[in-house]
Amino acid sequence: VWFLGAQQAKGLRGAEYIHPVVKSLVQRERDVEPFKVTLQVSHKGLKIIQNIRLTAAAPGGKPDNSSKPEDIKHFIPHHAVTCVLQDEDIVSCILLLYNPVTKCPVHVHAYRCDSVETAEILRGQLQTLIERPENQKKLGEIETRLRAKGLLLPPPSQSSRTGPNSSARRVHSGGGGSDGRSTS
Repeated sequence: VWFLGAQQAKGLRGAEYIHPVVKSLVQRERDVEPFKVTLQVSHKGLKIIQNIRLTAAAPGGKPDNSSKPEDIKHFIPHHAVTCVLQDEDIVSCILLLYNPVTKCPVHVHAYRCDSVETAEILRGQLQTLIERPENQKKLGEIETRLRAKGLLLPPPSQSSRTGPNSSARRVHSGGGGSDGRSTS
């Protein structure tokens, strides 16, 4: 798959938090080529593997292409995936995982798959992680604490969450809205 990027999210669960980020990342894709990654989903979580070639400058300032490729691996535990959304061949998810670079604990990752069918498989695998009862319980508790501190807005009304979707697009969402109800 191609990693379109990641950006800070304004909520833990819900398509209303994913759509603006994905729109921005797709726009950026026109100017900056995304990089390929391998995703491995297991009961433990999501492993992201990026194969990069480290190029050092050879004497004379020319790049040295003899360097070996190196795998950079990231692991997202199963409980950190809070919401998943599929739109055609793009799968995006909200992750509750602290990013030391942005100092933000909630962000959207977006991936472009090679086909709608592959995207459906990826969405289904991530949805399985999200639907684990222990994860749903933990997310509900976190949302309750954040609301009590005024750090999370009340859930939007059902009508504002079900915005117009073109019949030409295939959209699947999962993880429920911020109120814990499923929107799929």
